Amino acid sequence: MKFSNNLPFVAFFIIILLLLTLKTFFGHSQYYQDGLQPPIDKTIPRKIWYKLGPRGLSADAKEWADSCTTKNPGYATEYISDDYADEWVARNFSHRPDVVGSYLNTTIPILKADLLRYLLLYQDGGAYFDLDVECGHGGIDDWIPPHLRHNTSLVVGWEMDAGLTGDVSHQLASWTIMARKGTPYMMAAIDDISRAIHDESNEHSVPVSDLKLWMLPDVVDFTGPARLTRSVFKGLEQTLGRDVDRRLVQGILEPTQMGDVLFMPGWAFAAGQGQYPEEDRDKIGPRLVIHH
Repeated sequence: MKFSNNLPFVAFFIIILLLLTLKTFFGHSQYYQDGLQPPIDKTIPRKIWYKLGPRGLSADAKEWADSCTTKNPGYATEYISDDYADEWVARNFSHRPDVVGSYLNTTIPILKADLLRYLLLYQDGGAYFDLDVECGHGGIDDWIPPHLRHNTSLVVGWEMDAGLTGDVSHQLASWTIMARKGTPYMMAAIDDISRAIHDESNEHSVPVSDLKLWMLPDVVDFTGPARLTRSVFKGLEQTLGRDVDRRLVQGILEPTQMGDVLFMPGWAFAAGQGQYPEEDRDKIGPRLVIHH
């Protein structure tokens, strides 16, 4: 008799559990449907990525890569070949056939290399270096100021910034990027590039596999630094829910955070480009990487 009196409460409890289960299931399904993953790690993985070319690792590239591994002994290093990259993308982005199709069917090496870095950093996180990048002052662990480490999802540095006037395009370097896994900024770049590849395919009435470099806009704009720059600020506007003023992080002399993105001064990642006024040159901090 007492059990019968408790039946309404038992039924209510079961319904609540069912609703919570459905919410969890469909919530996670939405992440994967949109090509997103639930955040897993609140730190940037201690891993360095390199994309090998068809000829492997040259003597110069090995020397520059060794400079990074030597200065960052606690970091795992992975060199990814073309064949393995194809398999890796197909496996890790099987829920995004549009992305897999864009990557596997593209025959233009620079496009694949640009897209791959965003895919690697979105899926696994870490630091991506081009093979012509040498590590400069200090180790990667020192790049992010201690008080900003727990609130930084992406670290990018200006390529074109120092000494530029406001009407000149400022753009981020794509040869060195550091990110947590699952950041919306990398997914914005992935989505934009995948869409652009298919748009160009339709525009020229050819399959993606028949696209040629001459058919496309400038690569810097299409998949490189200019694309990265647009995607980062697009992601910031989405995550912050408002328009952002890029000028707040341009012409900076020290690492400056907007949202959870840390912007490095122009000479941190691009020491040979741009000119700071003489009075500012002692204020901008060390050259963290050297791009050859």
